[in-house]
Amino acid sequence: MAEILTIPEISKLLKISRSKAYALTKEEGFPLIRIGKSIRVIKSELFKWLHI
Repeated sequence: MAEILTIPEISKLLKISRSKAYALTKEEGFPLIRIGKSIRVIKSELFKWLHI
């Protein structure tokens, strides 16, 4: 099963602020999943999007 990240986890993983992590979600093509008002991201999809 794929690892799913929250915004605070993304900010910690990428060593960026939470506000910058939220700003990334507004970038075109960002691989987010919305569950109600919650935002989740599949870790492998995030790395693909970042080209890592």
